Amino acid sequence: MTWLASVTAQPAEDPPALLTVAVWSTLVMASVVLATFLSYLLRHRLDRANAAIQGLREHEYVTSVQQPVAGVLVGAVGGYGINVATQGAGWPGYLGWLLGMPVPVAMVTWATVRSVRRRRFDEQWPPDEVPADDPVRVRGTLRRVVREGAGPAPADPAALDRALRLLLDDVLPALRVRRDRSPRRWLGEHRTGTAVVLGWAAATLTAVAAVAVPRLGAGRPGAWAVLGGATLVIASLAVALLVLRYRYSRFRYGVLTDEVERSAGAVRRRITERRLGIASTSGGQPRRRRRPASTTD
Repeated sequence: MTWLASVTAQPAEDPPALLTVAVWSTLVMASVVLATFLSYLLRHRLDRANAAIQGLREHEYVTSVQQPVAGVLVGAVGGYGINVATQGAGWPGYLGWLLGMPVPVAMVTWATVRSVRRRRFDEQWPPDEVPADDPVRVRGTLRRVVREGAGPAPADPAALDRALRLLLDDVLPALRVRRDRSPRRWLGEHRTGTAVVLGWAAATLTAVAAVAVPRLGAGRPGAWAVLGGATLVIASLAVALLVLRYRYSRFRYGVLTDEVERSAGAVRRRITERRLGIASTSGGQPRRRRRPASTTD
């Protein structure tokens, strides 16, 4: 995107401020798209890691995973800011730092709020509800159900039954709905994220247009190339980001649906077999009762 500055400005002039903002905004957007694309390519490995990590209790997951990751991001962005300040990069460098800093700050704030507000979820068993859009809660509840149902006799059979009904009768249908959403429905249910992406792209294009349009009237034909190229690049990045988020959402809910259906269903079958007197260790075959030894006079 640095070619934007060379086309629209005089060779001896600094690039316009709005154009610098647009270039940095486009670079940040491209970085987000690249990171999302890499996450999608590695989705199978990342999901296996998530499945192991998200089995932790809610507040343990937040304090052990989210907060350290957010801390590393804050340190990295802060180090970039220190480098900008000491190397004399000028206000464009500070602008890039300001554009990148809100992401880790928001992560730290959200992780802290989530840890405080959701600690009660870990202390209640069975939970009153498990949001289907929260994989941490779903997997945490599922892990406890599997653990409670693995023993010969659950400590609280009634609580285990309520948790199973919650997972299989409420959470599982909701997960299937999310897995099978069409792109139009997904966009409608993610209005905030969609509005942020489209608003980001529109604001960046507006900054480019504010620089390029006056130069069209001044007879600079290169401004058309700038405006057209910026429109193509920024629109493509926005569409690619939304498509990747949609596809990753379908994959994530598909894996979670299979996990709940397989694990919670196995626990329910095991409990049913116990109640019916069927031995689960004999391949599902009914357990034969021993006949009493015959006595002879």
